[in-house]
Amino acid sequence: MRLQLELYRFRLLSLVIILVLGAQLIASFGHANRFFPFMWYPMYATAHFDGERINVEHRIYAVAPDGSRHYVDPARDLRIDFWRYERRFARPLRDNKLDRITPILRMVVERYPAFTELQVEDYPMIITKNGPQGASRQVIAVIPRSAVEEALK
Repeated sequence: MRLQLELYRFRLLSLVIILVLGAQLIASFGHANRFFPFMWYPMYATAHFDGERINVEHRIYAVAPDGSRHYVDPARDLRIDFWRYERRFARPLRDNKLDRITPILRMVVERYPAFTELQVEDYPMIITKNGPQGASRQVIAVIPRSAVEEALK
């Protein structure tokens, strides 16, 4: 009798685990990442040490023919949130993977029709014993207008 009860509890627990993983599969259908079926949490991120430079975010600037820089604002210009801006636009632009971001590039061309280049600027932090400190910004990628036009063909 006790063995049957233990077997019943084991099957019930297994069913609950399968249902939870199944629900997570359904919820993430089409949005799965490399950590599936487990979520990514910042506490699982790699360790950082004193003096290390960390890129916190990227900012994109459209440079006009007169040299003035116009910040491509994610909310105002592209109507996307920060994380979509960072992961689906800024990083592929930084890595020159323009074929992945053509819909967003069309929006940038529409908003800034006379730009000559796009600049990707990082906003880093330096890890110190007293906590994170701001570091000097720098342009880490420059994408000429011709490359954007070629990607949009």
